[in-house]
Amino acid sequence: MAIRINKVLTLLTFFSVTVQASPMDWKGSLTLDSHIIKDVRRTGDTCTAGSGSQCITPENNNARFQTMILKLQPNLVINDGVTIKGELSTGSGRTSALGSSSDSNATEGNGSYYTQSSSSSMLVNQIYAEIYADTALYKIGRFAKNWGLGAMVNSGESASDRFYSGYEGFEAHFQLGGFQLTPMWAKLHSSATQPNGDYDAYEYSVAALYDNTNRNLKLGIYYSIKEVETKSTLYGTDKGPHNVTLIDVYLSKVWGDFNFQLEVPMLSGEVGTLYTTEKADFSSNAYIIETGYQANSKWKVGLNGGIVSGDDASSSSFEGMYLNPNYKHSYLLFKYNYEGFMSSSKDVFSSSIVNTTYAQLYAHYNLDEWTWKFAALWAKANEVAKSGDSFYSHEDMATYTATADQSDDLGTELSIAFDYRWNPNVTFSSYLAYHMVGNYYAFTNASEELSTSNVMATGLQLSVEF
Repeated sequence: MAIRINKVLTLLTFFSVTVQASPMDWKGSLTLDSHIIKDVRRTGDTCTAGSGSQCITPENNNARFQTMILKLQPNLVINDGVTIKGELSTGSGRTSALGSSSDSNATEGNGSYYTQSSSSSMLVNQIYAEIYADTALYKIGRFAKNWGLGAMVNSGESASDRFYSGYEGFEAHFQLGGFQLTPMWAKLHSSATQPNGDYDAYEYSVAALYDNTNRNLKLGIYYSIKEVETKSTLYGTDKGPHNVTLIDVYLSKVWGDFNFQLEVPMLSGEVGTLYTTEKADFSSNAYIIETGYQANSKWKVGLNGGIVSGDDASSSSFEGMYLNPNYKHSYLLFKYNYEGFMSSSKDVFSSSIVNTTYAQLYAHYNLDEWTWKFAALWAKANEVAKSGDSFYSHEDMATYTATADQSDDLGTELSIAFDYRWNPNVTFSSYLAYHMVGNYYAFTNASEELSTSNVMATGLQLSVEF
């Protein structure tokens, strides 16, 4: 859905002409990071992937990579009632892998010492008009949304967020005292060459939130219906039709130095063949909590946890829920699609929490310029393979017959990290994480299991916000 570089240049030309008469400012962020992951396959065994096995085909047992996330957010004030806002980024999914390119730039042929990667394309992720009226605030265009903790609907506002929940359409925000009502209609997908409606995907929603600042209480519900026509290729060829309802309940409450947040998303409806080869109904849910206690001016401690449903392959309905890829509490366990380190057909960063019960204890120690972060994360799988029964592989998105039992132990992750605020706009970060791999990853769907290896990672990050 992103607009390529020629349209970006047209947009910037429009901005440059208009800015002479209208005030315009830019904000955004630039994030550069580097990572090294040891034993990224979670095993040193030579094996062959397939049939629900946790084997990752060997290429290299370690991984190292560097990425850049650039977000430019123009803000053009037309008049007191209208503002045009947007977001530009580079690469795919807001991410440019340093050194990666579809072609190269050589001055003297491919053998030249001066051969280098060419730059990536500039994309328009958001471009919309905000119209201020006496009754409401209106958004028209391409925009992002966020709800609750961001477990399902996530606008990707953090500098290191690679994904966002994007919509193209119309939204109105009504405010009456402590009550907020936000209806929306949006087109998600269409066919430019066959605009007859058979290829469309669209969504309409309404969010209702009660925000009582005196009682430090927020309570709301997000209701949306997503319809995908039979010929739409939003999720791939021959995956529709879809008619899915999302009901997402959110609660936030603060008692002095203690805060508690709860999000409960529930999905139902018809999901086509997106997750299975046969058409299936959708019936899934998750329970997500985040807590924090400010013990004193320096220490904050808390507990995060969740139960995210998985599919047991025993019924015609699909019961698994994939959370938004931005929503993670880990450096390793849920962070990556590990097959992507060895296969170009998989996106390393496209990984979601699914089929999991997890709990994380954390502690943050704050100084003037430093924040130290300590965490311990434990997780288990809710649905696993049982010998002789069908099981659903949430990694492969396919159903297989099990010839062996699978452990539900995903393991434990320990991590230590810090943020150093060099100045109000520049932050240096680093982390060290160690995943004690559980026997869930030893499963090969055969009598012989893999020998698991613990995974260790370290990384550096520079974030500049402006």
